[in-house]
Order: sequence, then structure tokens, then C-alpha cells
Amino acid sequence: MTSTLQAQTGVTQTGPDEFVSLSPPARMGNLLPIAYGGCSIAVAVSAALATVPKSFALYSVLGHFLGPASTTLDLRCRVSRLRDTKSFVTRKVEVVQIHPDGVERKCLELVTDSHIREKSLLTYSIAPTDSHGRPETCLPLAVLRELHVQDASEASKIEGFAAQFSLMDRFFETRLDPSSVSAQNIWGAAKDTITTQDQRHITAKTSAEWSRTIQPMESAQENLAALAFLMDSGLSFLPLAHDHLWLDDVAACSSLDFAMRVFVSHLDLGQWHLKERTTARAGEGRSYSEGKLWDDKGDLVAIMSQQCILRPKKGQTRSSL
Repeated sequence: MTSTLQAQTGVTQTGPDEFVSLSPPARMGNLLPIAYGGCSIAVAVSAALATVPKSFALYSVLGHFLGPASTTLDLRCRVSRLRDTKSFVTRKVEVVQIHPDGVERKCLELVTDSHIREKSLLTYSIAPTDSHGRPETCLPLAVLRELHVQDASEASKIEGFAAQFSLMDRFFETRLDPSSVSAQNIWGAAKDTITTQDQRHITAKTSAEWSRTIQPMESAQENLAALAFLMDSGLSFLPLAHDHLWLDDVAACSSLDFAMRVFVSHLDLGQWHLKERTTARAGEGRSYSEGKLWDDKGDLVAIMSQQCILRPKKGQTRSSL
């Protein structure tokens, strides 16, 4: 079990523009030995940034998941240098795993773009959709779980959730806003809970929490890899959590693609940051959701958007909401 976020998201160089993860990717939200997608994105970001001059700041990460990653094998990254100019540095990263039979399987491909630091003509930032409490008025997930576990009918599902999703608690301190959907229904595990947002349309519901790393990140590369690790979480099953459904109600629910935009050149995830998630569209067996991250001063730091497979069980349909 990896003890630090740096070890979970970092890489070491094995050859010209070739890297390997410091640790195998870890499982989260899956009973099978299939890795959390944020591990693969974070490792790929680490590999890309290892080839980028420090005078450039990452602002864009775009990619697709190509197949599940095993929790028993290291992630291997091949970096292609697509562009090196005075203003921009662009990298493509292919992430693969080599299985014991020698077969190489692709897990992910992404493209990063970094921009030389420049002065700004305009500076502005959108506010969160809802007014959320400060970290000191929000509650750790463990406290919220204990409140729900008192209900015997929900106890087994919530304990199962705790076991499946413990990875994030290993690296981040998290406090959920009591007014958010995820705080009231334990990220959807207590799916029958009536929340204070039930009167809203699903696209108007919000889930939000404050997060900070348990251990300090020492470099920009470490912070940005940690950002990718954090921002991937919770988007694929957000539509379920916001509509009284859970993972046992679907045949498949996982991320297909992702776009992470970063709006700052200096990031310190050891400080409190607020993440708010919303879902905007579902249909054709997919969903589209976004997570936005603000710093303690209220400035938007990053956005992660994803399309995800949301496949119903055979014979199951759901009406428009």
C-alpha cells in the first residue's frame, strides 16, 4: 500500500522520454482489481511535465481512457514532443501496462499543453453555483457515515462504500458541505435519503467539499499530478448520486474521456480548496458532468469535465428528469 500521494502519482525515467510509475495504480470504487482512473491521469501528467521547462505552466490536459488499468502492474509512459515554441509546449503521453504474458495493453492517451507565464489583460472568476460553508463548518465523511450507519437498513451499503472509496482519505483531508447532496446521501450510497435539494432538477443539484493534501506537495509537478488525481474523482457516478441511484443500479458506469483546464500558474493543494460538482446531460448511454475547484480566496483554479458510460441494466429505462 502506497503511503504518500507523491509515490502514487510520481514517475521515474527509464529512457529517453520514457517513464514508469513509482507504484502500481490503486483501486477505488471497484470490487475488481481495476485501478482508479485518476492514478493513470496523474502519472501521465507527471511524465509529461518531466519533459517541460519549469518556466512553462500547465493549462490543459485532454485525453481518453482506452482500457482498464490493473492494480498489480506498473504504468509505463511514452512521451511524444509535439510542440516546443517560445510560448507553448505540447506533449502527448501514451500509458500502457505490460502483462506477465508479454502483451502490452493501452490504458490511456492524453495531450498536455503548457504556456509561458505572461501578464494578464483581464482577470475574473466565476463563483460557485451555491453558497457553501467554510471548512470549519463542514464535516468529515467519517462523521457523516456514522450518522447514517445508525440506520440498520443503510449500514451495509455505507460500510461497503467506505471500503471501496477509502483511497482518497489516504491522501486528502476532506470536509463535506452539509447542504450538498453528497453529504446528505454519502455520495449516493444512502440512495433512498431525501435531501434538501430533491426539489431541484438534476442539472441544478450540487455536491461540494473542501479538500487539502495530508502531506505537503514540494513542487509544481507534484501539485499538478495531485490535482489530476483529485479532479477525476466522483464524476462518473455523480448522476447516480444526484438521482437516488447507486452503482448496483447500472450495468456500467465509468469515465470515457476527460478535459482538465488549469487557470493558475501557482498551486498549493496543501491549502483548502473547494470542489463543486454538477451534471449537465445524460442520454445515448452516456453522461456529462463537471467538477470545478476554487482556492480559499474564491478564485477558480481548475475544471475537470468528463463524458462517462452510463449503461442501464438489461431491460431498464429511466424517464427524462
